[in-house]
Amino acid sequence: MTTLQVLVLSIFIAALILENYGYGYWMISRPIFAGPLIGLLLGDIRTGLLVGGSVELMYMGVIPVGGSVPPNAQIAGILSTVFAIMSGGNAEVGIALAYPIGILAQLLVMLAWNINIVLIHRADKYLVAGDVRKVERTQLAGLIVFFFVFFIPTFLAIQFGSDFVNGLVASMPAVLTDGLKAASGIMPAVGMAMLLRMMNFKKYWSFFAIGFVCAIYLNLNVLAISIIALATVAAIFTLREQKTEMDSNVGDEPNDASEQVPGLLTDKVLKKVFLRSFFSMTTINYERYCSLGFCYAMIPALKVLYPEKERFNEALQRHNEFFNCHPYTGNAVLGVTLALEEQRAMDRPISSQAISSTKAALMGPLSSIGDSVFKATFMTIFAAIASALALDGNSIAPIVFIVPNVLLNVYSRWYFIKFGHKFGTDMIMKMKSSNIIEKFVEGATIVGMMVVGAMTVGFVNLSISSVWQIGEKEIVLQNLLDSLMPSLLPLLVVLSYYWILSKNKKGMYICIILSFALGIIGKAVGL
Repeated sequence: MTTLQVLVLSIFIAALILENYGYGYWMISRPIFAGPLIGLLLGDIRTGLLVGGSVELMYMGVIPVGGSVPPNAQIAGILSTVFAIMSGGNAEVGIALAYPIGILAQLLVMLAWNINIVLIHRADKYLVAGDVRKVERTQLAGLIVFFFVFFIPTFLAIQFGSDFVNGLVASMPAVLTDGLKAASGIMPAVGMAMLLRMMNFKKYWSFFAIGFVCAIYLNLNVLAISIIALATVAAIFTLREQKTEMDSNVGDEPNDASEQVPGLLTDKVLKKVFLRSFFSMTTINYERYCSLGFCYAMIPALKVLYPEKERFNEALQRHNEFFNCHPYTGNAVLGVTLALEEQRAMDRPISSQAISSTKAALMGPLSSIGDSVFKATFMTIFAAIASALALDGNSIAPIVFIVPNVLLNVYSRWYFIKFGHKFGTDMIMKMKSSNIIEKFVEGATIVGMMVVGAMTVGFVNLSISSVWQIGEKEIVLQNLLDSLMPSLLPLLVVLSYYWILSKNKKGMYICIILSFALGIIGKAVGL
C-alpha cells in the first residue's frame, strides 16, 4: 500500500470513528459495521465480516457508562480488520491485536477529553461577551481535536505497522499462532460475561439457561432463539394479572402542564435544536463533560426567546454548566429546559436556579435509562444477531445492525425534544411514575439473556484435543465432556469470567490475560 493510499485510508477511518464523539453517535464505527465496510474498501469483505463480528463480540459488554472511557471498540475493530487483511486475510492476527489496540485507543480518547478542557475555557470568555459565532466555532473545533487524535495514530499504525505485522506473522512459531487462534475463540467470553453482569444475571439466570439449552440440544441459531425470546416476553406480559397495560400508560392524556407552555418556539426552531443535538459530545471533557454541547444546541431557541442581549447572554452562560447524559435521552432534558426557558421568557415565575436544578435532577435518571436501555440492551441485541450472521459470512450482517440503530438515534432524539418541550417536566414524571421503562428493560433483559446463552454455544470456542490411552482403548477427552453436556467448557469459561468480573474491579483485564494464557499455554502443553 502506497503512502498516498495509507493517507486516504487513514482520513476515511478517522472521519468514520469521529461519529462516536463528533457527529451524532450513529454506530457506524462499531466493529460489526465498520469491519465489513473496511473489508469492502480493501477488497476482502469476508475477512472484514469475520474480524468485525469477532471484535464486536469481544467488546460487546465494554460500554462507556456515565463518564467512563473503556478500551475503544471502534479503533480496535477497524485497525484489526486492516491488519488482518494486510497479513493476507489472517483474521486471527487481527482479532488477537484487538484488545491491545483498544487499550491504546482508550488513552488517545482520554487525551482528547483533556485537550477539550482548553476549548471549554475559551468558550467561557466568548459566552460572557455574547459572541455566539465564536462559541459555535469553539464547539465545532472539538471535531478537529478528535479527528487528529484518531488520524495521527491510525496513519502511523498503518504506514509503519503493516510491515511489522507481516514480519511478526512470519516469525511466529506454530505454537504461538495456534495459541492466538485458540485465544481468539475464547475472547468473546469476556464480552458475554460483562453483559451478564450488566443484565442482572442473578435474577434472570434462568433465561440464560433456556437460551443455552435451546442452542446445544435443539441446534437453534441466535436469530431463532431471539424470536423465541420475544414470544416468551410477550407471553409473560400477557399472562400477568397486572392491569396497567403499556398502551394505557403511554396513551394517558397529558394534564394541564401542556397548556402552560406558550407557543413561542415553533417546530422549525425545535428542529434546529434537534439537528444541533447530534454534536452534543463534540467537546466532551473531564471538567464539564457535555456542557458546551448543550449550550450549542440551545442557541437557536435562546435567540428567539431572548432578543435582549443581556438576558440572552445570561441564558448562554446558564447552559454552559456541568451536563452529562446519554446523547439520546439527553434530548429530553433539552426539551424540558426549552419549556422552562419559554415560560421564563414570558415572565412566568421560573428562576434561573429552577432551570439549573431541573437539569441536574433529570440528568441522573435519564442517563441511567439511556445507558441501560439504549447502550446495554438495544444495541447489544442487534449486535449479537448481526455478529452471528457476520461469522457465517453473511453480508447482510452490518445492515441488520445499523438500520435499527440509526432509526433509534433519529426518532428518539426528535421525540424526546418534542414531547419534552410540549409536556415539560410532566413527561419525565410520567416516565418515572409509570412502569413503561421497567417493562421495556425487563423484556429486553430476558431477550438479551437468552441471546447470550445461545451465543455462548456458537461464539465461545474452547475444546480439549487430548487423547487418553488406557490399554488398547482410546478415550477422547472432549467426547467425554460432550457426553456430559455439549459446550460445557465454553459455559464454564463464561460463568468463571462473570464471577471474576463481579469480584474484581480490574476483572476485565484479568479475563483478557486468562484468555491468552488458556490459548497459548494450552497449545504449548498439547491440550
